[in-house]
Amino acid sequence: MRATIARGLRRVGTVAAVIMLLLTGLAVVASPAEAAPEGCSGPYAGHYESAGGQIWAYRVWGCANGNDIPLSVTIQRYLSPGVYQTVASGNGEATYYCGGTLYNVYRTSGTSDFGILCS
Repeated sequence: MRATIARGLRRVGTVAAVIMLLLTGLAVVASPAEAAPEGCSGPYAGHYESAGGQIWAYRVWGCANGNDIPLSVTIQRYLSPGVYQTVASGNGEATYYCGGTLYNVYRTSGTSDFGILCS
């Protein structure tokens, strides 16, 4: 008798857990992505390299009225698989002056990894 009750409680617990996971999953899927402000599009993000010694990164909402909205942006240096060190950050733009003579891999907010030779 106890085994039957225990099995029944386990089934109820399992069903409850599955329902909670489904509801949580629906809430995550249903949440809207960061929407562009009215009259704006993007966000636009990118970077420029200057003579192998400077990285300038930007990230903004591009707005039709010319008043672009700056977003947070970071420049990160690759250290090891899955590990990056933030070397510069800002609002709308960030600049990093790299030194030395080594080839390094970096990434900026909204862009993929890229490598430059610092000089």
